[in-house]
Amino acid sequence: MNVSYLFRELTRRSSRTLSAIFSVAIGITLFVSLQAYAGGYREAARAPLSEVGADITAQRQGDVPEGFTGILFPHSVAPLHRDEIEAIAELPGVEGITESLFFWSFEEDSFVAGLGFDPAADFGHGRLRAGLIEGRFLDVDDSGVTLVDASYATQNALSLGDMVIIIGNSFEIVGIVDTTRTGQIANANLYLPLADAQAMSAIAPNVLAVHDMRPDDANLIFIKSEQTQAEAVVAGAEAILGKKALVSSAESFGEQLGALFDIIDRFGVLVGLVAFLFAAGILVRAVAAGVWERRREVGMMRAVGWEKKNIVRQLLGETLVIALVGGLVGLLLSWGVTLMMSQATVTVPVPWELSPSPHFLPGGAEEVAVVVPLNAKITLELALAALGLSAVAAALVGLWLPGRIANIKPAEVLRSE
Repeated sequence: MNVSYLFRELTRRSSRTLSAIFSVAIGITLFVSLQAYAGGYREAARAPLSEVGADITAQRQGDVPEGFTGILFPHSVAPLHRDEIEAIAELPGVEGITESLFFWSFEEDSFVAGLGFDPAADFGHGRLRAGLIEGRFLDVDDSGVTLVDASYATQNALSLGDMVIIIGNSFEIVGIVDTTRTGQIANANLYLPLADAQAMSAIAPNVLAVHDMRPDDANLIFIKSEQTQAEAVVAGAEAILGKKALVSSAESFGEQLGALFDIIDRFGVLVGLVAFLFAAGILVRAVAAGVWERRREVGMMRAVGWEKKNIVRQLLGETLVIALVGGLVGLLLSWGVTLMMSQATVTVPVPWELSPSPHFLPGGAEEVAVVVPLNAKITLELALAALGLSAVAAALVGLWLPGRIANIKPAEVLRSE
């Protein structure tokens, strides 16, 4: 292939060359930007679970309590028995599991959302350690002590060393936590040792009236899973917990992001490929026009001894240069588009079932959401895929059209000379 001849041809027909480069660049920009947008939203959908260091949450929907006095469970959480928790822990792809017990406590003149958890866990509500602002965290063998949410402590004038009462049981406040730093799933006012929460719930009349509550039950579990098997773990947990299972993953949070994300997530690759095929069509037109104009030139090349394969190689080289330059320009434009996308934020609603608060109290149920930046980015794999598409399109075009015209006989185009 004659490189100097190649570049003379591209620069001599600069308008056609730039038009073809621009068409490829637009196709690549649309393809890459749509994938970066969808990738940013998929990452945003993982944010609520990432805050608690988990990939999946699992719970079971229960029945509406018969009465609202003492300890009871919101109807979005029913007991998960020990054998069910252990069966989920044994599912292929599960890397870790921790459990919590969420409850409401209604006194005559007050309401408390409480949660028992394992302080030894490094994910789930074990992440509360990062939100500790005063006092100490719970120890594994603690009993009769509690952490208090900072906002609840301020509203009720509570401080370290104060005692709080839950259905006649006293708990000393040993730490204050800022839960806004540690996630929006199952936030509570008081955080107790899991065993204390289990002991109170297992004898609570309004729990036992609607649930088969056992002393070692939980009602919310957090699961770490191997990423490629996450959806299989979701399906397995749903099968174990039955038809009332409420299993949440990044995919289920993605469903909360609205129709636009759903369309782009489902059809973004297809739309991007259609845009790129349109660009490839313009490339075909530009190459075809250039090749047709060069019939006489090709005839002369054949007359002076150029073989068909040399002509095809020369014209293929020109097409590859156009496509690859277009691909690089497209990536540069995509980088600018994704940079603008990254200035936006995404609000991911947290379903009430994952952070239940009583709707009948003054102020009603709180709407909980996680706001994160739209982390749209061009990965190395995406960039290579885009350049690969450019190269494949150029190869197909550059082999087909030049291959046809390279068969021309010198006498056919030189007859009038």
